[in-house]
Amino acid sequence: MGSWGPGIFDNDAARDHLFEVTRALAEQIDEALANAVSLKLAGKGSDVELAETLETVLPNIEIICVLHESLGGGFLPEPESANEWQSQFEYLAAAGSADRREIACSTFERLQRLAQQCWEE
Repeated sequence: MGSWGPGIFDNDAARDHLFEVTRALAEQIDEALANAVSLKLAGKGSDVELAETLETVLPNIEIICVLHESLGGGFLPEPESANEWQSQFEYLAAAGSADRREIACSTFERLQRLAQQCWEE
């Protein structure tokens, strides 16, 4: 416990902070998806409103992945949760361009790969 090396994230408090920061990003994803589902089910969400509700999902996933890859830690959802996020996002997001769909797909695949590795350990 405590410090175990000279690096910025080589101590328990810093690791806990990294986990809390990345978990908050995941909670924002859960909230955005839940809000978008509510809009869609209520028939109140135009494509523009749904897009605005979902606009932080992919950036938050990218930030979670970058922090995990570069700092070797932080929160990652269970693989089943990552799959559910992708299913919900694909259901809710407007079709968009082929390039945008490809980027979204590769972002979710990256998250799923990292989550699988993390939760298998």
